[in-house]
Amino acid sequence: MITGPDNLFALPEPTALLRGELARVPALAAARPDGLALVVQACAAHRQMEIDTRHLRALRLHADAGGLCGDVECAADALPFEDGAFQFVVAQHAGDALPAATQFVGELARVLAPGGVLLWFGFNPWSPWLMWLHWRARGGLPVPAAMGPDALRRRLAASGLAAGSSQSFGSCWPSREGDGAVAPLRAAWSMAADKRRAVLTPLHARRQRSRVSARPSLVVPSRRTSA
Repeated sequence: MITGPDNLFALPEPTALLRGELARVPALAAARPDGLALVVQACAAHRQMEIDTRHLRALRLHADAGGLCGDVECAADALPFEDGAFQFVVAQHAGDALPAATQFVGELARVLAPGGVLLWFGFNPWSPWLMWLHWRARGGLPVPAAMGPDALRRRLAASGLAAGSSQSFGSCWPSREGDGAVAPLRAAWSMAADKRRAVLTPLHARRQRSRVSARPSLVVPSRRTSA
């Protein structure tokens, strides 16, 4: 959907914002067990960004013409990976660049391993950044389809993931770095969600009460027989 050299995400201001977001990745990656990480970004230009996934071997994809390209080429709603293949998944503004974000969230949840973490980044739909992006898109470029934290939380819950609190990033305007903007005006936000492990609850075996036949010598005579 948003590709090529005229991609809004490839402009210097969004690129600087996204570089800052990636500082959150190493700490979450370091806490994952050995395995694979999946990184899905908004455009091909971001493949030049260095992403520290620590000990996890990363596969990298990016949004391209409504689908995904990179290490593999596929549809966003049909990832060619087995269920639970990745210990860590990063979706950096890929949902902003794809037309079918609902199915995309479901696919990310499917390929996330039990106990794994999904880290999602998106533009804040209430930030002045969106007005700036619309202005820069006046030549006909597609505008990011920004989704808020509450909408993502509902989609994650429907896909079986438990989301944490959202975290805000950036300034309220692209040319004003570090302006101390309050959270509702900041450029972007992130949210981490984990895939709960299925816990087996042990069932206590019922005690079988064996019937014991009383021996005649141990039987207490009733009042009727002793009268």
